[in-house]
Amino acid sequence: MAMAIFSYLQLMRPLEWIKTFGNMVFGALLAVSFMPFDWKIFLLAFIAAGPLLWGGLYTINDITDIEKDKLHPFKKNRPLPSGKITKNSAKVFAAALIIAAFGIGIYINNIFFVVCLMAMAVNQFLYTLPPFELKKKPVLDLISGSAVNPFFRFFAGWVLFAGNLNAPLPVVYFLVAVNFGGFFLYRISSKKIEEKMEYDSSAVMFSEKTLKISSYFFIATAILAFVASIYTGIFPQSYWLLVIGSIALLPLYWKSITKPKEMDVEFTYRLMYIHYLLLIAGVIMLAYVKI
Repeated sequence: MAMAIFSYLQLMRPLEWIKTFGNMVFGALLAVSFMPFDWKIFLLAFIAAGPLLWGGLYTINDITDIEKDKLHPFKKNRPLPSGKITKNSAKVFAAALIIAAFGIGIYINNIFFVVCLMAMAVNQFLYTLPPFELKKKPVLDLISGSAVNPFFRFFAGWVLFAGNLNAPLPVVYFLVAVNFGGFFLYRISSKKIEEKMEYDSSAVMFSEKTLKISSYFFIATAILAFVASIYTGIFPQSYWLLVIGSIALLPLYWKSITKPKEMDVEFTYRLMYIHYLLLIAGVIMLAYVKI
């Protein structure tokens, strides 16, 4: 029983919830101008958007990627490709999670939040499911897989406390671009597998050089957007400490950035999520500390 529960939890990808939590925190803090807000409402909304909605969507993605994941050195150990959970059980599980997510969204009684949930669900269905399967199509795989979702994760936090959609553009750009740039590098590391699966994806269609240059551009401009947000007063001046701390971690990413084909996917994933978790902890703490 314990192993089965653990396998279903793996399907939900708990580490990935950090992205939803972090983007929603940015949105919520900015919506209230870094003043205290109702954490009960926020956490309820996060449960809907993170563990439930994205837990279900990741499960659907794993259902469609079983054959591809069997070829991957890291993903082959996931519950579906390893045979720990059957495809039919995973389908029922995914449906239950997504229905529960929208149930909580309706309970919160915020139409804009429900729209954000719907937008993420629709985008992920287009990315994952036939006949669309945007993950197999050049350019669209990058946009759908890494640009659209950060946008709506941010606004899922923003709309909980803001009476409008007028969010600061530099912050929105930072969250979208840093995900966008990182996803480019990840797709390079998947090139051989996607060629075997006969995908017409960006990793297959574009050269490594093109993808690396594009990645560097978006990561660099994301950093500039974060710096600009501090300089213009969108973020507190204390957030310079977050910039310095992130730069200090750069050497740990060096191989993944310069030689993405040789990326240790498991190490880079864990590093990235630990880094983002630390960043969000700093964002919350420094928001209310005057330095």
